[in-house]
Amino acid sequence: MTDKTMPITGGCMCGAIRYEATEPPHEVEYCHCRMCQRWTGNLFMSSAMFRNAAFRFTQGEPKFYQSSAMLERGFCANCGTQVCDRYLKGVDGMFATIGSLDHPEDWPPTLHAGIESQIPWLTIDDDLPRIRTEDDPDFVAVKAAVDQDGK
Repeated sequence: MTDKTMPITGGCMCGAIRYEATEPPHEVEYCHCRMCQRWTGNLFMSSAMFRNAAFRFTQGEPKFYQSSAMLERGFCANCGTQVCDRYLKGVDGMFATIGSLDHPEDWPPTLHAGIESQIPWLTIDDDLPRIRTEDDPDFVAVKAAVDQDGK
């Protein structure tokens, strides 16, 4: 792997949305949960999670769709690129889709999440850790925050 490009930049296919992160992601994952499968129209989603303070949109803003009481997903209203998602409460972070990064090769995934929904015929032969959604510390924190609010 080459040196990682900083700041980390990315955006949508048509260029209407651009973003940058000034710190490396603290997590890069494949997510196999059903919501991510439906969101991407694929077998999994790959994303990098950045602290909110280190992430900003530099051009345009995504349109957000609240896919659950816990999460909203951002996409370009012009070209449809799935750019990001974020928890609504309980966790400080913005997930940028790996495919929207200008240099996705710099940030390989470090774990598989949502493995309870991994498609059985999909084989990914790596030694990365694998966690179920209910065992994901971020999911647990967000669910607790949502449950506390009674939503």
